[in-house]
Amino acid sequence: NFNLFDYQPNLALFGMMGLVLVILNHPLIKRWGQTRVVRSFDLLLIAATVVSFGFVFVQSEPKLARFWVDGVVLGDRAGNETTLDFVIALIGLLLVLETTRRAIGWTLPILCIVFILYAMLGPTLPDWLFPHAGFSWERIVQKSFLQDSGVFGIALRVMFLYVFLFVLFGTLLEQTGATQYVINVTRRLFRNSVGGPAKVAVLSSGLMGSLSGSAVANTATTGTFTIPLMKSSGFKPVTAAGVEAAASSGGALMPPIMGAGAYMM
Repeated sequence: NFNLFDYQPNLALFGMMGLVLVILNHPLIKRWGQTRVVRSFDLLLIAATVVSFGFVFVQSEPKLARFWVDGVVLGDRAGNETTLDFVIALIGLLLVLETTRRAIGWTLPILCIVFILYAMLGPTLPDWLFPHAGFSWERIVQKSFLQDSGVFGIALRVMFLYVFLFVLFGTLLEQTGATQYVINVTRRLFRNSVGGPAKVAVLSSGLMGSLSGSAVANTATTGTFTIPLMKSSGFKPVTAAGVEAAASSGGALMPPIMGAGAYMM
């Protein structure tokens, strides 16, 4: 409610904290564990994260105007960036790809790399691959990291403005016992019903979603109870997870508190 900084600096701080948490919680190579080499590399990545996102923060915050490169705010340097801007942007983009790989695997980073290569290699592509004039690496990292159309685009804005608050609220509900109360009520309703645990998951996710408005918070709270409940009654693990994911996604659209997906639609 009381913004100390402008919008872009807020996103830079939010993104920096998110990347640091991922690096701390997901080692470089899981089977290596927390060896000295891994810890040293992670500390190096954390330092690079603070520098790259901190650069965007400083160069976008009017209160820190005395530290702006050439005395110009980052947004007004679009198309006239310095070499330092491009290097910082390249480091930041690589860090985002690496932390994404650590958090959810190779699929999304590979997809991003394919599209980056498509942007760079446009003139050399055959006709059936939709060739284009091509973009320099400077323009790619500028659009992807320095401006508000890439890393600091709509996805991070929705996370910052809506999803994070709903996840935090969902955790509050869980810690105060509200989640367990909702699950107990639904279990009483479907105690002797065929497929009862799945129905418990659907109804509890709907009720919790109407309070939290977040599919992520919904899964993180009700899913910790409903997924083991479904598995213990004979559901396959993937089926139990699928039921909970679908129910939580639908629950996030339940009024009165409708999630970020509803706002985007």
